[in-house]
This record gives sequence, C-alpha cells and structure tokens, in this order.
Amino acid sequence: MIRIENLHKTYQVEGRTITALDNINLTIHQGEIFGIIGRSGAGKSSLIRTLNLLEHPSQGRIFIEDTDITRLDQQAVRLLRQRIGMIFQHFNLLNAKTVAENICWPLIITGQYTQTQRTQRVNELLALVGLSAHRDQYPSQLSGGQKQRVGIARALANYPHMLLCDEATSALDPQTTQSILRLLLDINRELGLTIVLITHEMHVIRSICDRVAVIESGSIVESGTVAQVFLHPHHITTQSLVAQSHTLSEDNASLHDLPAGSQRVRLTFMGKAAYQPILSHVATATRAQITILQGTVGHIKDTPYGQLLIELGGTSQDIARALAAFDEQHVHHEVLQ
Repeated sequence: MIRIENLHKTYQVEGRTITALDNINLTIHQGEIFGIIGRSGAGKSSLIRTLNLLEHPSQGRIFIEDTDITRLDQQAVRLLRQRIGMIFQHFNLLNAKTVAENICWPLIITGQYTQTQRTQRVNELLALVGLSAHRDQYPSQLSGGQKQRVGIARALANYPHMLLCDEATSALDPQTTQSILRLLLDINRELGLTIVLITHEMHVIRSICDRVAVIESGSIVESGTVAQVFLHPHHITTQSLVAQSHTLSEDNASLHDLPAGSQRVRLTFMGKAAYQPILSHVATATRAQITILQGTVGHIKDTPYGQLLIELGGTSQDIARALAAFDEQHVHHEVLQ
C-alpha cells in the first residue's frame, strides 16, 4: 500500500537548516493498522503529513499503490487527497456547519455526487460512527469524543483507500480514547481500510496496531510487529516508551540481591500460553525453585500476553532443565543475571 524510500525533510529556520526527517524507509501493507510512535519533536507529524503531501519531501520517494506521489502535479495531488482521509488531533470542524454538513462538505467539494448520493453517504457515515441522533447539532454542542467521530466520518466521506490519524486521541480522556480506538479498529475490519496513525502513547499502539515504527530525532530507530517491539524493545527510546506502559524492566525489577547460583529470568507468554499453569508444570518436572518477582498481563490488540520476572534457583542442572522446559512450552525467556 505504501512504500517510503530514503525520505528526507528539512526546513529553513532563520537561515539554518533543520532536519525533520532523515533517511526514512518504511513499508506499510494493505489493510493493516500501522503505528508511528515518538516523543514530541521526533518528526512523526512531519512524516505522516508527507503521505498526502501536506508536507513535500526534500528528498526521497513515496509510493502509494505503486504511484510515486512525489512526482505528481497539482491536479493529481488534489485527486490523491480524495483517496486519503485524515483525522486531526483538534478535530478541525467547521463551527458554522452542522454535523451532517461537516461530513457532507468533502463530497460537495469534489463535485462528483448528486444531492441524493450525498445525503445517502452522510446517513451511512452517521450510522457508522454512532451519531445519527446528532446530525443537526453544531460542533459547540458536542463532546470531544463526538467531535472526533464527526472528524472520522468526514475523513471517510470520499471512500478513501487510506486513513491517516494525526494524534487522533491525544485531546481525549482515557475512556473516550478507548471508544475512538475501538471505532477505528471496527472501521479497519469492516472496510479493510489501511490506517496509519501517529501517537506518543504506547497503549494506543498496543490496543489496535499490527506493526509499529519508533521515530527519534527524525530517524526510525526500531520497527516490527507490536508484540516484538513492545515485549522485546532494543533501542533506548523504545525501552523508555515501553517502560511508561508498565511492562517489566530489569532496572525496576531488582527487588533484592540475587542468591548465589540463581538466575533472574524474564518470561513472555503469548496467546493461549498466557492462561496455562506453565510455571507449575516446569517446577514439578525439573525441581527448579521458581520465585515470582513481578508480573503483568494484558492484550496486544486481540492477543493476550503475560510477562513474569522470576528467580530460578536450584542446581545448575535444574536451572538448565527449567529453561529447556520453557522452550518446549514455547515461552520466550531472557536470562537477565
């Protein structure tokens, strides 16, 4: 769906060249939800805005559906933007227009739809985002979550192939954030729509994304499936972002000095293994002494996971047998000490 090659973006500020994006290379597949996460100023907004040429790259190429969009003329760019919906952090609704009129506005601009077609499309989208009863209200009469639902419906008006989300939940409270994320997930599944979202919140990535790229100082420092990046972060920036989401950290888990001959091990359970009494089986089968130091459970999108920090004691043979037993049970383990 999207292929980014050697992308650079610079700005001229008071005679100085500021690099916002530095040699970005990414591939985003059809129908997936792809997350881009980074701190403020990392370059994530500049990156997502290049995908519809709201920001034009200084160097590099962007292919969308096999078309290099960096070489399009102005008319082709306007047509491109009709195929790419965008949701903004602060909604960007037209305050003088009703909910229905805000959603209808992109359809009017294109000049491609009759009044009957526009009305039908608006009704479909109001039902999709759960706002049919609010069609005649104005933005000032809506909550933040309702405004964002209008923004989502407006972004979908022209039957886009792709949806860009620029910090779409950052202005919302936690409960409303979850309802918007569920709506985006439902849209992805029902319409098969490719979604690219940027955020600084790891829990957003963990809730709905299939894959993720971590951006820092304008460069991609780590990427992969959400499970890989979330549970086994390598770069220091990723580790910091993950630590804020309450997964286990070796630094935070040193509860006491490690007894001689013991090993501290981080276990990661995915899928059905998260619900199995694996520790009991391993302890019984190997005679290793297992002490649980810390633990966390949750979901990465629809997949349950668990992480445990344990202390393995016993003879060296007992510990080796226990680690082998974890391998047999398809439980990932990392020996920390």
